[in-house]
Amino acid sequence: VTAGQILWVNTVTSVTLALSLAFEPAEPGVMRHPPRRPDEPVITRALGLRILFVIALMVMATFWVFHWELGRGASLETARTAAVNTIVFCELFYLFNVRHFTRHALRADTLTGNRVALLVAAILVVLQLLFTYASPMQRLFASQPLPGDSWAMILTMGAILFALVELEKALLRRTRARRL
Repeated sequence: VTAGQILWVNTVTSVTLALSLAFEPAEPGVMRHPPRRPDEPVITRALGLRILFVIALMVMATFWVFHWELGRGASLETARTAAVNTIVFCELFYLFNVRHFTRHALRADTLTGNRVALLVAAILVVLQLLFTYASPMQRLFASQPLPGDSWAMILTMGAILFALVELEKALLRRTRARRL
């Protein structure tokens, strides 16, 4: 992806996704957890592993979609557009994973507990559609319109990321981890 496209991703995801987490209600029972030890690092080993795991999944998904597009004869600009959308939609899917560090996200409160997250998700989707289909954005970012099967692949990659993080969280629950 180009430098301008990277700036686009950083801008739209940091403004939207990070903002939604500011309105996230505390998990039930959070005050019953003992406090962190004063010498415990902010990024624990478990959290560091989660970060690396999610980064690896997003990188693999992005490269997969990029090479899949090129392999089927798409232009470099189309492959880049698909890659940018893969990054953004993987981050959007992960927003719903990360709302609970170890509890599973397939709960009603994941969708109803933070209405700001739903609003932000809708805004992010609109912004990505503008990035992909609006002529001024196409000229500015060298993006191209994507066909339906590209979107299906992008959303599949997001769903796979979501499922794999949920699997990792299930393993954490089996080890009785309560927080990262």
